[in-house]
Amino acid sequence: MAKADDMLQTFDELISDGVRRGLVHNTAEDDRLDGRMITLGGAPTVNFGSCSYLGLETHPALKAAVVDAVERFGTQFSSSRAYLSAPTYPVAEEALSDLLGRPTLLTPSTTMGHLATMPTLISGDDVLLLDYQVHNSVQTAAKLAQAQGTRVELIPHSDLRTLRRRIGELRHTHRRIWYAVDGLYSMYADFAPFEALNELMAEQEQLWLYVDDAHSFSWTGWHGRGRALEALSPLALSRSVVAGSLNKSFAAAGGALSFPDAESRRRVFTLGGPLIFSGPVQPPMVGAVLASVELHRTAEVAQRQERLLHLIRHFNHLAAEHGLPLVSRSEAPIRCIGAGQPGVAYNLTARLRAAGYFTDVASAPAVPAKRSGVRITITAHHTEDDIAGLVDTLADALPRALAEEGENVTNLRRAFHRQLSPMYAVPALNAA
Repeated sequence: MAKADDMLQTFDELISDGVRRGLVHNTAEDDRLDGRMITLGGAPTVNFGSCSYLGLETHPALKAAVVDAVERFGTQFSSSRAYLSAPTYPVAEEALSDLLGRPTLLTPSTTMGHLATMPTLISGDDVLLLDYQVHNSVQTAAKLAQAQGTRVELIPHSDLRTLRRRIGELRHTHRRIWYAVDGLYSMYADFAPFEALNELMAEQEQLWLYVDDAHSFSWTGWHGRGRALEALSPLALSRSVVAGSLNKSFAAAGGALSFPDAESRRRVFTLGGPLIFSGPVQPPMVGAVLASVELHRTAEVAQRQERLLHLIRHFNHLAAEHGLPLVSRSEAPIRCIGAGQPGVAYNLTARLRAAGYFTDVASAPAVPAKRSGVRITITAHHTEDDIAGLVDTLADALPRALAEEGENVTNLRRAFHRQLSPMYAVPALNAA
C-alpha cells in the first residue's frame, strides 16, 4: 500500500502539471460577472465550470437580500453559535426545515456539517461503510469518527452486493451499520442507487444512510429538495441523514444538514465541534439563504429546473450523435467526457480553452488517475448554441489530444469499460 507521503507527492506532480499548463488555479479577470462568460488570458470564455446550476447567483432577489442584510446586520456576526446566533439564523433554519420537511441545521459549509455530524451521531458501537467514491469531505469526517472508535471501511462504488454481505457479517457485533454515499457523484455524475437502497433498508433494520446530496440540491426535486429526499422512501428517510449544499445551485452559502428527528439535530447542534468552535454563515449570506428559500417555492425555480433539464438532454443527445465517451448517461448538469490518462485530459481541456470554453479537469485525487476526463457543468445561463459549440469542439479535439499524448481509443475504452455502453462507441475517434 502506498504511503501517504508518496500519494501526496504523486498528487502534487499531477496538479502541478495542470498549473504549468495554465489549466488549474486560474482566476477570472472580470470586473463584473454575468454567470455565463468569464475572461481568461484576456479572452472571453464560456464558463462550463460553475456549480451554480440554476444560475441564481445573479438573481435580483438574492442580490437585494444580501444588500439588505449588510445594511441591517453588518458584514459579519462574530460569535460561536454555542453562545449566540445572529437574529436571522433561527429564521433561516426554520425556513430550511420547512422546505426540506425535516429538522435542519445551517452549517458554515457542507464539509463543516459533516465534521459536526458524523463523529456525533456515529458511535464506537457502529460501523461506517464508505462508498469508494463518496466525497472527500465525508471521508475526512469519517476519520474523526474512526478516531473515536468507529470501525470504518471502504467498499466498491455502488456495490450493494458487497454492502449486503458486509451487513450480514457485521450485524451481530455492531449496533448500527452506516452506509455513506453521494446522492449525485461530483465527477462522473452517476446517482446513488436509491431504489435498491430503499429495498435493502426495508430488509435490514440496522442499516442507516449518510447521504451527501450537495450536487443535486436545488436544481432537482420538489422545491429543490434534491434527489435523496425525493427518492428515498419514508422508511429509509427515518434512518437517514441527508446533507445539501447551499453554496452550489442554491446560490447562497453554507450546508443544510437534515435529520430524521429533532433529537438528532439537537445533539449535533449541541455537540458538533464546528458548531462550538467555528464561526457561522455570515449575515449577508444568511440573507441570501432566506431569499433563495422563498424563490425555491415559486414557479420560477421549477421553470429553471425544466430549462436546465432541457439543456442537459440536448448535451446528451449531441454527445451520443458524435459518439463521445460520456462517462454517465444520467440527466445531471455535471457531464464528464472520458479521456483516460491525465495528460490527455489536460491536452483536451487546453484545446477547449483555446476554442473559448472553460471546463474543469477530472483527475487525481478526485478520480483515479488513469480514468481522468473533462468535467463539464451545465447551468441555466447557457444557450443551446453554447452546448452545440462545446460538443462540436470536443468531437474534433478528443482524437487530436489522444494522438498528441501517444494514447488511443482502445486504452480509453479499457479505462472506462464499466461506464461506457455500446451506444458510446466513439465513432468520431475511429475516424481519426
